[in-house]
Amino acid sequence: MRTLNMLVTRWKTPVVINDGGIRITLTSPEEAINWLAHERDQRSSKWRHAWQTCRAVHEGRLPADEAWSAVQLVAHGRH
Repeated sequence: MRTLNMLVTRWKTPVVINDGGIRITLTSPEEAINWLAHERDQRSSKWRHAWQTCRAVHEGRLPADEAWSAVQLVAHGRH
C-alpha cells in the first residue's frame, strides 16, 4: 500500500468572508478549494481562476500566495 504525504500550505494572512452573518475563515488553498466547491456562482472567470490556482498550489506547481490573491478576488467580488 502506498501512502501520500501531502503538506498543507497555510497562508500567513487568512481570507475572511462574511456571508449572511456567517464568518468563514480560509487559511489554506485546500480550505479554499472546499469553499469554492460550494460557492454559488461557479461560472465567473474569477471563480475558475481561483479554482485552477488553488489546484496548482495543492499539486505543488505554484506558490500559495498566488492562490490567496485569486481567492480574495472571488471572496470580495461576490456582492
